[in-house]
Amino acid sequence: MKPIFTFFLLLFTTIIFAQDNMFVHTATPANISADASFIDHPLLNNNPTAQLIVSHNWNPPGSTGVYNDNITGVFYSNSQNRWGVYNESGASMLDGSSYNIFIGQSTDITLHIADLANQDTNPIYSILNHPNLNGNPDAQVILTTYYNPNGIRNNHNYGVWYDSADDRWKIYTEDLVDIPLDSAFFVGVGETDAITITHTATAANISGNWTEIDHPLLDNNPDAVLVFTHNWGATGDSSNVILDKTLGVWYTGSKWAIYTEDLSPMPQDIEFDITIYDSPVLGIEDNTIEGFSMYPNPTNNQLNITAKEAISNISIYNVLGQEIATYKGNDVIMNIDVSQLSTGTYIAKVQVGDAVKASKFIKL
Repeated sequence: MKPIFTFFLLLFTTIIFAQDNMFVHTATPANISADASFIDHPLLNNNPTAQLIVSHNWNPPGSTGVYNDNITGVFYSNSQNRWGVYNESGASMLDGSSYNIFIGQSTDITLHIADLANQDTNPIYSILNHPNLNGNPDAQVILTTYYNPNGIRNNHNYGVWYDSADDRWKIYTEDLVDIPLDSAFFVGVGETDAITITHTATAANISGNWTEIDHPLLDNNPDAVLVFTHNWGATGDSSNVILDKTLGVWYTGSKWAIYTEDLSPMPQDIEFDITIYDSPVLGIEDNTIEGFSMYPNPTNNQLNITAKEAISNISIYNVLGQEIATYKGNDVIMNIDVSQLSTGTYIAKVQVGDAVKASKFIKL
């Protein structure tokens, strides 16, 4: 009995942790100071060693939509004992602008200093050196500029690319200007409890200045939280597109999308590495389907899904967003055999009438 209790304790701890380490921060008159907005969060307050990734969010729930065409970095104020987001340009922080915050834990984010030791032969590149990344062209990499520890503003849009000749990931400036020497970055290296995916902008998903993302954790979910970085790819990839634009995410009403803050067209073939946290999946009730229940979770062999009204369809996805099975039904309970699935995390997308709910389950 003890091993089972320990497992569920760890699972509960992971759920609570995930709910806390990705959230939305909104700049208000109460927290704005000049070009910055201070964050009040228990994992960040009085914690100068925290590590965080930030992405603009145009319209979190309750917002009417606010653009901020300024590159956003993060910093820690010793006088305030608070972390903050700030405009690298020095422009005043915009009231009502919002930011998705991912607080790194353990090994999922690393500090990178662009010093002479890792400067490439071309100083627009800085070479990353991390065991999760080296020799791994399929790694997922996200980043945010960081003012501390050297007090350097870094007003450049950045992307990442994989140099196949060196077997290393590199940070680069989208404007192809030299990276400021000794500037700092927080770099997500893909080892996280959240879901990581790569999204490609195509003619089919581009509309003007944005590209829609199709993923069961994001579809029909305005409460999802995601952070991202432009991934140029490896030399010779179709994704080799420069994009010197400030970017953000927004909810279209049914999908999440990445957009350009200056409203310029989104180019085709460009790729983005994305880290997602979905609050309803990790245990916050969203009331999308009345009487919804899914058990046992974790499960070895059978997954039971119930609702007050008849379930018409269940689709099973892996964490990459790939559909691996679908089941049709017309009953308030469906019993699914998952014994053939490999051990890991999956997503069940359940449809009842016009309502859809995505819920995570673990196969033991």
